[in-house]
Amino acid sequence: MSAGSRRPSGLPSSTSLWLTAGGLGLLRPAPGTWGSLPPAALACLMLGFGAPVWESALGLVTLCLVSTWACIRWGDDGERGFGAKDASSIVIDEVAGGAVAAMPLAFIEGAGWIDSVVLSGASFLLFRAFDIWKPGPIRLMQRWHGGLGVVADDLAAGSLAGVVLMVFTPQALALAAWIAAAISGAPAA
Repeated sequence: MSAGSRRPSGLPSSTSLWLTAGGLGLLRPAPGTWGSLPPAALACLMLGFGAPVWESALGLVTLCLVSTWACIRWGDDGERGFGAKDASSIVIDEVAGGAVAAMPLAFIEGAGWIDSVVLSGASFLLFRAFDIWKPGPIRLMQRWHGGLGVVADDLAAGSLAGVVLMVFTPQALALAAWIAAAISGAPAA
């Protein structure tokens, strides 16, 4: 990934707004980290407020699909406008990948606020780790042309993060219980 220009040239402001996830991609340092926050925040809020499984799943799937569509639709324009392949200011792909990583959280019922913070935080951290590391064939996906090349590696990193999150959800919930007990002063179960 190349940094490219922080401000786009020749892009309509609406396109720039989409590609930068409402301007999050213009924040420094670490624009990809800023762009990964919306799906984790959405998952945290839905889980914390006890949204039904179908609402949580629909919210994350919609966020992923809309972000993926925007990236494919305007990715070529964004690369030209920001002057780099997968420019760091284009973070709509991180929104899409982060939504995939958070997807397992939609199927957890009865979580409290501490559970939701720990689980969405784990989703966020796992996605960022796999998005930065890009193990195996994930790195090769960045070579694809246009918007698909911008978003494909993030969707793959999000999928890998989601699988790891599913495997370690019991441990994350145990950590959340320990934190809740520490906050309340009660012994952990």
